[in-house]
Amino acid sequence: MLATQEVPASISKPMNGRFTVYRLTLRAALLAVAIPVFLCAQSHAQTAADIVSYFSGKQVLVKIDMPGTQKGIDLRFNKPSPMDWKEYSSRLKQCGAAIRKGDIARVTTVVVKKDMIEFQLDGGGFGTFGDDTNTTVVAKVVPKSDYEKSLEQQIASTDDPDKKRQLQRDLDRERARRERQDAINQSAAQVASQIKAQQVMDKRMQGGSRFNLRWQGSIPVEQLTPDAVMARLSEYIDFSGLQTGGAPQPAAPPMGPAISPQPPNQPPPASPTAQLQRGMSLNDVANLLGQGKLLSDSTGDNGLKTQVYEYVSGDRRAEVTFVEGTVVKFSITSQ
Repeated sequence: MLATQEVPASISKPMNGRFTVYRLTLRAALLAVAIPVFLCAQSHAQTAADIVSYFSGKQVLVKIDMPGTQKGIDLRFNKPSPMDWKEYSSRLKQCGAAIRKGDIARVTTVVVKKDMIEFQLDGGGFGTFGDDTNTTVVAKVVPKSDYEKSLEQQIASTDDPDKKRQLQRDLDRERARRERQDAINQSAAQVASQIKAQQVMDKRMQGGSRFNLRWQGSIPVEQLTPDAVMARLSEYIDFSGLQTGGAPQPAAPPMGPAISPQPPNQPPPASPTAQLQRGMSLNDVANLLGQGKLLSDSTGDNGLKTQVYEYVSGDRRAEVTFVEGTVVKFSITSQ
């Protein structure tokens, strides 16, 4: 039996003491790193909250057209010129202007991230989660009828040349019927796609836009203040109204002749143009507004016929675009 040998206390204690000192030193080093990181994160969160609370709900005067997309306008402050005018022009051309130069817009959301600040106006732009941006309507394919399938089987199983020719003629007629219906469905889907594209564009015009203030790596601490954000955006937004708590006022329109108010409890007379809707036929519009004046008539690469008519009803002028005789777009102005 082997005898166990105890380690002398004079040896074990110094080792245990050195281990304790090592653990204390490691803990102190970890705290030295963790505390500044925690304080920095807490400070970032606080300054971000200050920026959000300062701007949210306020109204500003926009000094530049803003595209109707959630992509908005990117300003990159790691470059000599923050604005990429080519990118800006492309987004404006593709999505239209949801907010026009001179419009008053409300700051609906400000999001502060590690390397960017999203400054959202009037909703922040169409195309965020939940927005349907698809403009394509797929046509329903007409399947083979039981009659067509039966004819194909009869042709395959008969050896009589005369009967085979008769069956083939019947099959050709049935296939032609199916193909005509397919063509009708394709045309209807293309018209529906035109209507949906216009609906998406309308939603873009109502969805607001945003500025994306971007830095490389992380936002410099000195930029995390309301004053710094306003300075960065001063070329594109007039913040003067924020100082007094009111909204900036656009230039007043020239004074015109006085207009008599509408008598109380008496709604204005309804105009026929107010009944215009997408999807109406050319005849429906003619019955509503009378015979219009043809402004243009063309056929696109997809074979669809597009016509633009002008209608005048009272003091209203309507310009209506038809595709294959169906309203896909219209605008109404005063005479």
